[in-house]
Amino acid sequence: MFIKRILLWLEALLLFGAVSVSGQAPPRITSLEVQLDNRVTFHFRAPNAKEVLLSLEGAQPQPMQKDDQGVWSVTTEPLQPDFYGYLFTADGVGLIDPLNSWMKPNLLDTESVVHVPGPASLPWEVNHVPHGTIHHHFYKSSVVGDEREFYVYTPPDYGKTRQSYPVLYLLHGFSDDASGWTAVGRAHVILDNLIAQSKAKPMLIVMPLGYGAPEIVSHGFGGFNSDKELRQRNFSRFTEALLTEVIPQVESSYRVAKNSESRAIAGLSMGGSESLLTGLNSQALASWNY
Repeated sequence: MFIKRILLWLEALLLFGAVSVSGQAPPRITSLEVQLDNRVTFHFRAPNAKEVLLSLEGAQPQPMQKDDQGVWSVTTEPLQPDFYGYLFTADGVGLIDPLNSWMKPNLLDTESVVHVPGPASLPWEVNHVPHGTIHHHFYKSSVVGDEREFYVYTPPDYGKTRQSYPVLYLLHGFSDDASGWTAVGRAHVILDNLIAQSKAKPMLIVMPLGYGAPEIVSHGFGGFNSDKELRQRNFSRFTEALLTEVIPQVESSYRVAKNSESRAIAGLSMGGSESLLTGLNSQALASWNY
């Protein structure tokens, strides 16, 4: 299956003109078009494929139709404004869109992303408001024994005042990575908008890598649910890395309040479990757990 995936991907690159072996690439096409009524038309060039499906987040796979140029197309029903992951499934092999650089990073299933825009009132839409900054940090973990990363969002007024800021430690779900809350969750955009509307106080968001035992990802969702010992090791080492490595680095590098009343911890899915286990068992860490 892996070899078939590579061959189909190379064929797609060749046919899209990203790579040329004949000296003459076929006419370029646009892989997706968002219509004014929120329908989206997808295109995928694969003249040798026998069947191509669009696998769109939140919908059943839809068959695509091939024209005489070998381009497969399908148009969706009107979609609610949001960000949707999608794949092209050619002869049973799922492929990301070779013409779309916007992807939803995931350690198990990376997908391409299409944005169906909505009104400015939606919290995840970029507005004409002051924007914060995302900082990317790398370090060697002595707890886990690997190279890892975390992201820090600083609010728009950071650097303009000498105040100390509260911190939200925001944890991603299983199979995501440390970039999940910015690349997919739009946490920075949402907080920009909330701060501008005076619905949230300026704060830092710290988004660490949530695996204390990174090998748990290779076991897939089944391993996470069935291997109790591995799951427990993942949780305990993550907590130790957060308390002894990430938080000290944040508090030495940024102007943040260093008391539990100024710290909160929250998460999604696996990150929700980690926030409860870490927050409720480390009362000195945070007074706010979600």
